[in-house]
Amino acid sequence: MEWWNLEKEITDVQKEILNVLKQNYASYACPISSMEISRAINVTPSYVREQANEMQILGLIKARRGPGGGYYLNNQGG
Repeated sequence: MEWWNLEKEITDVQKEILNVLKQNYASYACPISSMEISRAINVTPSYVREQANEMQILGLIKARRGPGGGYYLNNQGG
């Protein structure tokens, strides 16, 4: 199921995270950090990580760990 079909199941903050990732062309090679996302949507980085964790479970996004890591859209679908 594509992320836009889940709009009623995801929170407004999660929708904002998806928009930030899409607008910044986030990819495995160029993921967006929780700090960058938090600045864009005015929430704490820890809250972004909490929401992103739920989004990973839904298959909406993926994470790249380590230095230079962050989040990017799961183009494979959920």
